[in-house]
Amino acid sequence: MNTAAVLAEPAASVAAAQPVLAVRNIEVIYDSVILVLRGVSLEVPEGRIVALLGGNGAGKSTTLKSISTLLASERGEVTKGSIEFRGKRTDKLTPGDLVGMGMVQVMEGRHCFGHLTVEENLITGAYARPIKGAQLRAELERIYHYFPRLKVRRESLAGYTSGGEQQMVAIGRAMMAKPNMLLLDEPSMGLAPQIVAEIFEIVRELNQKEGVSILLAEQNTSVALKYADYGYILESGRIMMDGPAKALAENKDVREFYLGMSAEGRKSFRDMKSYRRRKRWL
Repeated sequence: MNTAAVLAEPAASVAAAQPVLAVRNIEVIYDSVILVLRGVSLEVPEGRIVALLGGNGAGKSTTLKSISTLLASERGEVTKGSIEFRGKRTDKLTPGDLVGMGMVQVMEGRHCFGHLTVEENLITGAYARPIKGAQLRAELERIYHYFPRLKVRRESLAGYTSGGEQQMVAIGRAMMAKPNMLLLDEPSMGLAPQIVAEIFEIVRELNQKEGVSILLAEQNTSVALKYADYGYILESGRIMMDGPAKALAENKDVREFYLGMSAEGRKSFRDMKSYRRRKRWL
């Protein structure tokens, strides 16, 4: 894939896993004029965490919305290529259809129903499932096991909780739908490093204990690569590099342009020449 050849082949354990999601050479246009994605291809193997990395405006959110079929609400359209979830084309499906198949997206921006309590927000996530009474309570306890601070705040209005707690509510609400795949859009945005680490630890626990496959769109490259199995770097609507997370984290170009590190140590942004001119993969 593109310049992926410069990296090692995917780890055997990742390559052997069957892809639950396959995005093949998609092109996305907004308002029938603006080309946002060009030939984007990626795969998410069953039970793995895959990171989609890139700066603001690279096309990460558009990629996730293409997969979850939310583009139409923003006058966007996949004009080329294909997207398959569990071997089925998604272009004729609605977001509700995909939830029924086990795919749920957690949108960027910690969207909660601010006028509802934390627990009421979580219950809305189970709307598509015919559960109530003891079964509903058991599902809530399952979420509280992963997010214990939400149990403490369960009667608080979500709009009055902290940013980290609202992100937990958003992920917990998605998990109430019992998905087998999560699309997480910028879960670290605007959060303190300690809260980011806590949320990512929970995400990894959900992946390992619940077997949930995860596609994670993130600007925080260092954190994303720490928890992911595989990564794709998106620039200006194109996949420029991909490989096992460890190989990406150790790649000198990724370290310099995304982690601010080089062979000489940590770099200052002021010491760097034009960011785009120096990218070796462009």
